[in-house]
Amino acid sequence: MTPCAFITGGSRNIGQGIAITLAKHGYDIAITYAEGKEGAESTKKQVEAHGRRCFIYEAHLQNPHEPEQVITQAHKDMGRLDVLVANAGRERRGSVLTFTAEDYDFLYANTIRNYLLCVGAAARLMVRDKTQGSIIMVTSVRANLAHPDDFLYGGFKAAMERACKSMALDLSEFGIRVNCLAPGAIWPPDRNRQDTPFVKESIPLSRVGTAADCGEAVAYLAGPQSSYVTGTTLLVDGGLALPGMLERYEATEWKTQKWSETRYNKAMEMLEGDRP
Repeated sequence: MTPCAFITGGSRNIGQGIAITLAKHGYDIAITYAEGKEGAESTKKQVEAHGRRCFIYEAHLQNPHEPEQVITQAHKDMGRLDVLVANAGRERRGSVLTFTAEDYDFLYANTIRNYLLCVGAAARLMVRDKTQGSIIMVTSVRANLAHPDDFLYGGFKAAMERACKSMALDLSEFGIRVNCLAPGAIWPPDRNRQDTPFVKESIPLSRVGTAADCGEAVAYLAGPQSSYVTGTTLLVDGGLALPGMLERYEATEWKTQKWSETRYNKAMEMLEGDRP
């Protein structure tokens, strides 16, 4: 029987690479996209080129009812669900001095709540069907590597890795494994220059990662080769996190006077705005 995988955010970069790689490994695929249907159609075309089915769904997973609705529909269309890859999310950077309530709500809905709602919806179907499936959440090296302007996004990624461990315990009696994939600098092909100072100085393996790198790692976590692996995080970062380098940042950029002044001025503007 053909295994089936559902990938959120499968229309570009990491999610697209995961979908195409799993198709190459013999999975039928379902993906979501929030915008840019062309990317989703491109994923579908490449999945089908491997002889596999591909279902695409427009879904805005920050809406609390959509994760369960779209996963239930995908299960119905594919006929089963063996693998969930929770990948779709949004990023927003900023200092604790300048973040607003809207920023908090945006990242909460887009970065952690949608992941956990997807996991719950998929797990219930797997338990009902007695499917010993695999659930994979895409986090980031930033879950454990502190960056400036990253206290909330990185904090939510860290929370997912902690949640993974408890969910792995919750679902172990049903034979369902839960793991995280933590990418480092994964650049799309149009940015994939290997001669930048960041690549040369910050990545021990001296290259940026590709979506296919993430796809092969997910194929491992989804497949029988990792049948004794649960509750852990697999880094796919070329060694970026080993020496404690800062992704996207020159080593001293965040310590410059301009950096500090910009954040100070914004914080003072916010205080002025609160005054009667």
